Amino acid sequence: MIASAFSRAFSQLPDPTFRSVLLRGLAMTVALFVALFFAADYGIGYIEVSENGLLNLLAYVAGMGTFLVISLLLFPAMASFFIALFLDDIAEAVGRRYYPTDPPGQSAALGPSLAIAFRFTLVLIILNIFLLVFLIFPPIYPMVYYVVNGYLLSREYFELVSLRHNDPKTIRALRRTGGTTLVVAGIGIAFLMTSPVVNLVSPLLATAVIVQLCTALQHRRA
Repeated sequence: MIASAFSRAFSQLPDPTFRSVLLRGLAMTVALFVALFFAADYGIGYIEVSENGLLNLLAYVAGMGTFLVISLLLFPAMASFFIALFLDDIAEAVGRRYYPTDPPGQSAALGPSLAIAFRFTLVLIILNIFLLVFLIFPPIYPMVYYVVNGYLLSREYFELVSLRHNDPKTIRALRRTGGTTLVVAGIGIAFLMTSPVVNLVSPLLATAVIVQLCTALQHRRA
């Protein structure tokens, strides 16, 4: 089920709807990163740790380096928030191609969708900051990072996708049924989101994968 979901998601990347969402999402993500970069550059550059110019330069480089590392680690959270704005477009494109006979989903209300996205984005950011503690144990950090982010990402995307077809009670029941499958898929999504180049399209793939899994669980439940 998981392999098929990822295979279908990759095969649909050339879809015009996917390209449109990708361009809009990239524009918003780039705008955010540029704004954050200039804010960090101004804030860190304003701080003087010493009267020695060399020490100030080293502190600036260290500060900006830390900012860039943290930005990379938090990319899944940022990307997930933006893709929530266009999730309906991706879900509808997947439905048209693979499940044309299924009843079309109802566009999720913007308020609940943003509330879910914001809540999980906040949780992802906070947990990933705490996970930096595991950098003390390099061999353990990647495993902890991918498992935690995999669980949270699969849960967020599943709730956002399921809102199109189900009430909260049914969503919880489906998530319990999908349990391990969703977490494993989420780990794969987290891996894609930290892979160079691929991470640019990973939110689209994540949505398409979870739509496939959500539909499969709904068919099984029916």
